[in-house]
Amino acid sequence: MADYCIGVDGGGTKTLGVLIDATNTQLAEVRMESTNLHAVGPALAQERLLAVIDALLAQASVAPDELAAIGLGMSGVGRPSDRAQVTGWMQARFPAAACFVDNDAVTALAAATGGDLFGIVVISGTGMIVYGVDRQGRRRRAGGWGPLIGEPGGGFGLGAAALNAVAEAADEIGPPTQLTAALLAHLGLAEPSDLVSWAYADVSWARFASLAPLVVQCAQAGDAVSAAILDRAAAALAQRVVAVMKGLGLGETNFPCVLAGGNLAPGPLAARLTEQLRILAPHAQIMRSQVDAAVGAAWLARAQIARG
Repeated sequence: MADYCIGVDGGGTKTLGVLIDATNTQLAEVRMESTNLHAVGPALAQERLLAVIDALLAQASVAPDELAAIGLGMSGVGRPSDRAQVTGWMQARFPAAACFVDNDAVTALAAATGGDLFGIVVISGTGMIVYGVDRQGRRRRAGGWGPLIGEPGGGFGLGAAALNAVAEAADEIGPPTQLTAALLAHLGLAEPSDLVSWAYADVSWARFASLAPLVVQCAQAGDAVSAAILDRAAAALAQRVVAVMKGLGLGETNFPCVLAGGNLAPGPLAARLTEQLRILAPHAQIMRSQVDAAVGAAWLARAQIARG
């Protein structure tokens, strides 16, 4: 009997796929570039997703007809039409496998709670989103609009803020900042004005988000400008957690609040956000997942089989 499940966490920068057996033992793992539909386009997203799944099956020596379910948690699938498109790709290639497609925030929440879809997850990676599910299954989200409309507290926002701070320092309308030397050294540039060519040569989300760690490094080194950027990012994330919490009526209920994404690994931004949530959302039980969101996607896919 086919009982293998695949889970995929498709983000704005990277994609991770895992294959698990009936005992939830992980048998294979494959990494790939971004599969966000709106960042790389549907054709490339489809090509990469199918390549991940094919590689997982080959790595674990599992035949396609032994695959029971595929779970995909992906950034950029907020609309029903997006989920339907991705589901169609899977059904065309693996018609016997059940398919679960949802926002990557949902699978990140499941990964932290052991598959229990209850609570709020805050993701800050290339972009950001705050997503919540109550005990009745109602959902609420804030953020996740894409960087051009507004994802404060995400990697793109942090990188753009760093570039802006360097520009304002160069124009002498903002304070000097360690970000100037850090960005120039990181990018191999000579002058702040060289940032113009770098920035507009390829206005991709991941390139800007790759600058986010420099903000953290400079803040840790005592740079006041970088610290202020992190303060604003934490405040923006906390504000959206409160909006989701109130929208789901969780203000007086203990609930898991999962911190996820590279920018919310233990460090200055996570510490600032945690401090604000202790005041604004005192019932939030702040936690991190011990497994990747791709595993959460596989768990949710298996749960879909059980539901029939």
